[in-house]
Amino acid sequence: MLNLRQLHDQLDDFEEQQAKRQNRRTAQRDRAGALLDVCHEHWREVRDAVGTAQPRRLVAKMREPPAATHAAPERPSPITVVATDGSQIYPDRHVEPPFFLLNVSQVGFQYGTTEEALLDSTPSLHFREQLAARFDAPLDTIPAELVSALRDELELSQLLDVATTARVSGRPLLALADGTLIRWMIRGMDNEALEEDLIARYTEHLEGFREANLALASYVSMPASTEVVNLLRFVGGDLDAAAPSISVDAADTPQLDGLLDRHVLATILKPGERSAVFGSASHIQGEYPTGTDIAFFYLRVPGPSEGELGRVEVPRWVAEDSALLDRVHATILQECRKGEGYPLALSEAHERAVVRRAEREAFFRIMERRLRDTGLDPTGSGKRRSKQRPRA
Repeated sequence: MLNLRQLHDQLDDFEEQQAKRQNRRTAQRDRAGALLDVCHEHWREVRDAVGTAQPRRLVAKMREPPAATHAAPERPSPITVVATDGSQIYPDRHVEPPFFLLNVSQVGFQYGTTEEALLDSTPSLHFREQLAARFDAPLDTIPAELVSALRDELELSQLLDVATTARVSGRPLLALADGTLIRWMIRGMDNEALEEDLIARYTEHLEGFREANLALASYVSMPASTEVVNLLRFVGGDLDAAAPSISVDAADTPQLDGLLDRHVLATILKPGERSAVFGSASHIQGEYPTGTDIAFFYLRVPGPSEGELGRVEVPRWVAEDSALLDRVHATILQECRKGEGYPLALSEAHERAVVRRAEREAFFRIMERRLRDTGLDPTGSGKRRSKQRPRA
C-alpha cells in the first residue's frame, strides 16, 4: 500500500527544487539564445572549427545557418501515407525455454481519395535456437537490446513492403516510422559480429527505400537529443575540445548541461515551422551506406501551450531533395493536426501493434499448452506461478 500522508514533506521539497530548476532553465535558455545568434552569424567558421577539433560529444553538423526557420508548405493531395509500429513480448526469465514475440502493424492511408485504409498487423515468434542459426553464434541469453533491434528491423522491412504495395503511380507517398532511424541501441551488446549483422540488415532496408525512390521519415515525440545544444556548448567553450575564435565569454553564465535541443529551438519556431536541417554526428552512422546517413530537423506541431517540438529524421538523400523535404514537412504537420499533436498514421499503427496484458497472458497460456502437448515440460519459477495464482 502507498501511504500518501508520508509523502507530504517530500512533495514540498520536490516543489522547491522544481522552482529552482525553472529559474536556472530560463537563464540557460537566455545564454543558449545568445550562442545560437553567434553560431548563426558565423556558421561556416564554426562548422570548420568543429571539424578540426572533433569533440568527443555528439555535435550537430550544420548544413545551413542553425537559427534558420522554414514555414510549412502545402501538403500535396492526393497523397499516400504509410506507417508501421511494433511491440513485443520480451523473454521472461522466469520461463524456460526462452522465446519472445514481435507484433508489427501496417497502416496505409490514401488521402484525397475514397480508397479504403489499410489496417493490419503481423505477429512473429522468435526463440533461441532459431536466432543462433540465423546469426551463426551461440546465444545463451536473449538480451533486450537484441529484441528491440529485431523489432526495429522488422518495422522498417514491413514499412518498405507496405510502401511498395500501397504506392500509386504518379501519386506522392511518405513512409513514416516511429522513433529514431539511428541504431543507438545496437552498440554495447558485447557481440561485434552480431552488431555488424544487425546494422547491415537495417541499412539494407534503408537502401531499399532509396532505390525505389520512396520518401522515408521518422518522428520522435518529446525528443531528448542534445546535438544542437552541444554545438552551442562548443561555441561557448563548454566542451573539452578547443572552441573557435568567435567563442562567447562564459563568465558568470550558466552551463548548458541538462538543456535539450527542443528547449532551445522552441524559442525561435512558430507553430507549423521547422528548423534548419542538421546532420547527426553519431559514430554508428559510419557503417551506413553513403547517402543513407541520417539528418534531422525540429518541427513545432499543434497541441496545448503552442504545441511540442518533435524531431523528424530523414536519410540524407531525402534531406538533399528540397521537394521531398517539403513533402515530409507538410505531411507530418498535417498528420499531427489530424492526430491532435501526434501523427495520426503512427497513432493508428500503435493501436494495431500494441499487445495488451490479457493478450500477453493468453499467449503464454497457448505456449505452455503447446509445449506440454508435444511432450515438453516448460518450467516456470515460483515467482511466476505465485503471480498467476488468484488471490483470495
